[in-house]
Amino acid sequence: MFTSFSRCYPPQANGECWAGHERQWEFPLYNDTRTCSPCSCGEPSRGDCRVQTTLYRQAGCSDELGSVLISGLDRQLCTDTIQGRIGAVRSIFNKDAPTCAPSTDSTVVSGEIEPGDTHVLCCNR
Repeated sequence: MFTSFSRCYPPQANGECWAGHERQWEFPLYNDTRTCSPCSCGEPSRGDCRVQTTLYRQAGCSDELGSVLISGLDRQLCTDTIQGRIGAVRSIFNKDAPTCAPSTDSTVVSGEIEPGDTHVLCCNR
């Protein structure tokens, strides 16, 4: 069966190519010493924590007495006395993670790509 692919192998320990694979292909290897500058963030912003608290007359969370949404940015909240007996309380917490903008340019690259050793393969064609 004929194939158009070349088969290549590293040379023998003595540097000679294998029989049937005498065609040498040389290519350079490179040492990459590039690094990027570290990035950092400015002050966090837009983070928010909220809780929706609802009071119910019945233990099964039916017959709502009142509800209030409190944000982590709100002042302390105190409500009027609720008439009647409280049978249940349900609180749902939501948190939006704060974000921050990069405060340094993280695309600054130092170092370079330097030529290294030459690698040799022995190929059949």
